[in-house]
Amino acid sequence: MLKLDIRKLLLLQAKACLNTNELAEKATIPRTTITNIVHGKRNATPKTIGLLAKALNVEVSELIFNEE
Repeated sequence: MLKLDIRKLLLLQAKACLNTNELAEKATIPRTTITNIVHGKRNATPKTIGLLAKALNVEVSELIFNEE
């Protein structure tokens, strides 16, 4: 099961100098989806994690918790 690491997402978003609206547009997902995920109101699906990774130009593994 993939679990999005919100801290990593926010760090990569900051590194890319993107606000939530810009990230949502680049990832082709609604801004409210990202907001709800960040605030713990919704879990990220594998597709959403993939779209976020693609928008941030990183591998999916950089956005998920290490399951070691």
